Amino acid sequence: MPHIMNYKKINIILLITVFYVISCAQVSYSCSLALHDWQLIFFYKIPINAPFIPLSEISVIQNKFSKAVTDRILWVIKPGILSPYLDFIKSFFSGWVADTKWEIIPNSKSVIKIARSFSNEEKKPLIVGSDKNFLKIAVFFDANSKNNCCQIVLAQDSRLRCVFQDANSPWAQEFNMQSWYSLIFYRMPIPGTIISFSTYPIDGTRSSIYEDHDLVELLLSKKCLMRRPDLVVDPYSFDFPDLPE
Repeated sequence: MPHIMNYKKINIILLITVFYVISCAQVSYSCSLALHDWQLIFFYKIPINAPFIPLSEISVIQNKFSKAVTDRILWVIKPGILSPYLDFIKSFFSGWVADTKWEIIPNSKSVIKIARSFSNEEKKPLIVGSDKNFLKIAVFFDANSKNNCCQIVLAQDSRLRCVFQDANSPWAQEFNMQSWYSLIFYRMPIPGTIISFSTYPIDGTRSSIYEDHDLVELLLSKKCLMRRPDLVVDPYSFDFPDLPE
């Protein structure tokens, strides 16, 4: 499939995701009461030139540097669909990385060459570059609910390279990462049947953007879902099975 068609589809998915997050952006930290047995029924992997879900990149930098080390971060990627939404995505994070100015630099040069061009400046930026980006789309049915409960996962695998030319302790490192969005619903995804919408990582961990606990309680009472045993301490340990490579 041509990359042009891929980007048209990705743009549509991104717009739907953004509008959905805006419409239900209320944070909930309660645990799910249901126990799911997710079975993969659909999987599609698309190579993309630029990150579509830039959550891991922000989290990795924030975890590596607990305090502010620079006032600007230069992201070396191919400009595209990410550019208009970067500030919006950053707003979900806390800490200095989210407050720092991010500038997207076209990837005509390598991360190392760009970092060297700032070697004589007193205040050096943090240079980051993303490549090996793949968008994964997966659909799961829950065997515990007779396949009536469904989960759609939009995940991204990518590689991040970071270079920071600090005078005392210069730093360069490479990370392989995954970010994802997850939408769980019962039968049809229309208003009133959406169970949860979550994402990973926000500040280094899974974040539940929306959960309908009343709906889950109703489905449990009707035995449409399987109740989670009390022994399951963290029901979010495995939101869905590992995706194919």
